[in-house]
Amino acid sequence: MLASTLIPPVVPESSATILQFPTETGPTIRSLRNMTTQLLQDAALVIPNQQLLINVVSRRVRQLGLGHRPLVEATPRSSLTDIALKEIIAGKLTYELAPEPPRADDRSS
Repeated sequence: MLASTLIPPVVPESSATILQFPTETGPTIRSLRNMTTQLLQDAALVIPNQQLLINVVSRRVRQLGLGHRPLVEATPRSSLTDIALKEIIAGKLTYELAPEPPRADDRSS
């Protein structure tokens, strides 16, 4: 029984006892945060401007949240941010810069 391995059979009231929980040593699994960091670094190679990358990802995350279908294969554990980053890396998601409006200084000439 699991409880018998966690709690000593006799616990003296006068001394503090530290319970030892069994630990499993399994294969090392990359955390989801490391995976997202790697995706972010890969996407930064496609869109090097950090502010532009954040804007593209946030707009796409909003679209995915509204029910738009992913353009890349996604697992049930994939976050919307991961999906957007994978789309950028795969070249399925691009951006277009809008022309800048003329400055006030340029209008007077």
